[in-house]
Amino acid sequence: MKARIKHIYEIIAGAILSLLGFNGCDENIFLGPVEYGMPHATFEVKGTVKAEDTGESVKGIKVKLRHYTEGMEDENGNPRYTELEMQSDQDGKVDGSFGGLWPYYDDLQITFEDVDGGENGGWFAPDTIKVSDLNITLEEDKKSTWNKGTYHISFDEKLKRDYTQPVD
Repeated sequence: MKARIKHIYEIIAGAILSLLGFNGCDENIFLGPVEYGMPHATFEVKGTVKAEDTGESVKGIKVKLRHYTEGMEDENGNPRYTELEMQSDQDGKVDGSFGGLWPYYDDLQITFEDVDGGENGGWFAPDTIKVSDLNITLEEDKKSTWNKGTYHISFDEKLKRDYTQPVD
């Protein structure tokens, strides 16, 4: 009797697992196809922001890394994004990190916005970097089978001046 119940359980569990597994598989930029859940990782973002015309560092630029993680929709079914917000320092450096699920390829982007009112070298036009323009390297965590390690995401961004804004 125990053997028969175990056999029925194995058939049902196998059917459920195959349905969920094939339905939940998708490719992402970091790992390729992922089955049965999403491994975690740490993402470190570092970069520099400079003026395109002079090459000088730009302070006070709001930098946002934004990505959509599958399954994160609001009550109306609209995608909900995870954002990491940073600001460039005196040397134009940006530094931040977050831990979480793998971002999907098309939805990872970094945006730049001048929010200091032109105080640090004038106004700069907003810009966006897509994932294809980022430098991404992996420092693997060989001790873990689920946490893949740390992805280092870096960029060098040269912003154009926005001459339509008033100059002090």
